Amino acid sequence: MAMETRQQDSAGTFPMLRAPSIFWLIVAASACLAVLFVFFMVVQGYRDGLQRGEAQKRQHVAILLQRASDFLDEGRRQEALASYNSVLKLDARNASALHAISTVEAMPTAEAKPIEPTGPSPIELEWNEALAQLGAGNLEEAISRFVRIQTAQPDFRAEEAVEALFSAYVELGRKRAGSDQLEEAVQLFDNALQLRPTDSDVRHERNMTAVYVDVKTYWGADWSRVISLLEKLYHRDPGFRNVEYLLQRAHVELGDSLASEGAWCAAVAEYTSAIAVLDWMELRVKRESLAARCEAEMNNG
Repeated sequence: MAMETRQQDSAGTFPMLRAPSIFWLIVAASACLAVLFVFFMVVQGYRDGLQRGEAQKRQHVAILLQRASDFLDEGRRQEALASYNSVLKLDARNASALHAISTVEAMPTAEAKPIEPTGPSPIELEWNEALAQLGAGNLEEAISRFVRIQTAQPDFRAEEAVEALFSAYVELGRKRAGSDQLEEAVQLFDNALQLRPTDSDVRHERNMTAVYVDVKTYWGADWSRVISLLEKLYHRDPGFRNVEYLLQRAHVELGDSLASEGAWCAAVAEYTSAIAVLDWMELRVKRESLAARCEAEMNNG
């Protein structure tokens, strides 16, 4: 009876003792599999990293080779050699870089050429100074420089030079006319017209100034000639300078001259012409006095 009891106890205890052993075997197997998986992933990642690194290296090598080739095309030998040497640092056996380095080093060294100055030429400096003088209103200096440029190099900015010189001549001519230097003004206008003969405005201004010069020349010496010149100017432009006043005064002067000679009726005609230009009361009074003498002379005759 006691034996049966021990056998039953042994039979009931065995399964309970085997169960933990199987569990731990499963756990150990799972752990091994996990370790193997992790090891596989590490190895795979390392291989992928090596492949990516190799691809990046090949790409960098290709870029450096292209850069070295571009340097050679530009004649920059030292930069090209530096790029090829950078290739060899990445790929010590790169055939393209090794061959190119030996080829470049075998090339003859070109003699360094002196660097030519790239600043403005003397004629350009003269041109810039002429423009500066023109802009500053120093017209005589500007004209002198532009003329020197045309003499030294007629084809240098020919159209621009003509335009600038023409403007300088005209502006200086008007300035001289304004300061009553009329003969010089006419000469400056003539210089401008030699450059641009078809400019009607400058030609008109030149001709008016020239006639005015003649008026001053004959003033007090030949009143009939002065009146003829002034009438020409007056009909063209009554507002030109003081032509209107001068024409009135010229008629008065000629009238007085005729009156001094006893030519009363001719003197009246001149005063009438003077009043037609500028009607002043004193002239009317003087004309009436002359008219009375003219009438008396006619009655006596």
